Amino acid sequence: MENENNNNQEMNIFTMTTRLGNAIFGVIKGILSALGYVLRTIYKFKYLFIVFAVATIGFSLHEAREDNHTYEGFLHLKLNDGDALLYKTLVHDLNEYALKEDPEGLAKQLDIKDEVAVRIVKFDAHPVIDKYRDTTVDYIDYKNKAPLGDTVEFAVPDQIVISARIKGIEEFAVVQEALLQYFSKNKYIESLNLARVNSTIGNREVFFNNALMNLDSLQKVDYFKNPGGNILEFSSINEKKASVPFIKAKKQMYYEDIKNLIELTSKVEEDKLANMEAVTVLSDFHPAKSPVNSFSKLILYKGLISLVLFMIIALLWNYRKQIKAYLEKDI
Repeated sequence: MENENNNNQEMNIFTMTTRLGNAIFGVIKGILSALGYVLRTIYKFKYLFIVFAVATIGFSLHEAREDNHTYEGFLHLKLNDGDALLYKTLVHDLNEYALKEDPEGLAKQLDIKDEVAVRIVKFDAHPVIDKYRDTTVDYIDYKNKAPLGDTVEFAVPDQIVISARIKGIEEFAVVQEALLQYFSKNKYIESLNLARVNSTIGNREVFFNNALMNLDSLQKVDYFKNPGGNILEFSSINEKKASVPFIKAKKQMYYEDIKNLIELTSKVEEDKLANMEAVTVLSDFHPAKSPVNSFSKLILYKGLISLVLFMIIALLWNYRKQIKAYLEKDI
């Protein structure tokens, strides 16, 4: 009985292996047959193929010329005011100018020169995804594959990545600064920013000022409780280690507390200046040195499209009689 079970298992494994091998062989055979058919079609319509090939190479060379090189960069932003959807909408509006080839309108929106705006090819915004909702970035949806309805609960609301395609690398710095100003000058974002600064950093500033006033009041109370005792003596040299008479000086009461509070208020001022902006740059534009429209990339992409068009035209011509007969057939 045991031997029969082992034999059955061996037969099942053998059968599965055979079927898998046949399936793989069938796929390979199908691919080779399709390639053979394409080659036969190319040979049969070789002059038409030559026309398509020359046109593809010429178009690729024209698009890949040096003055037309287009580079892509990504700008990662932390949004201090508003959410990612709002910024995505603003970026979409800018992209409409680029797609419609309206450099004057784009230049006006971004407050840049026309010669810079005319070199901007495309803008896009990509959500930053926190897939497991653990406050860490899992990936950036560069291809915008996930529908908004499926990712809204996972998208980080206070971060966004903006991609830009520009004809030239030097323009990225100018465009980045223009984008930051474009967001900051938006009336809605500007109002959010003002409210945030006043409610958070402003409250901290008031708290420290009140603390200073309280300390000042305590000094006056201590003076009346202990007249003449509002001055503290301290040694400028460690008394135990001093080989010469140590010097004593006088300082205001609560000196260290006041000093610490003044240092904190100065830090508040620094924070205030640092957080006045509507957005914080997490990563600047760093365009790749290789253009997105290099000749090698274009010849592959355009060549594939050209081959598909060639096959469609060749097949239509090859079966023109059958197509004509079918169209003339009575209904």
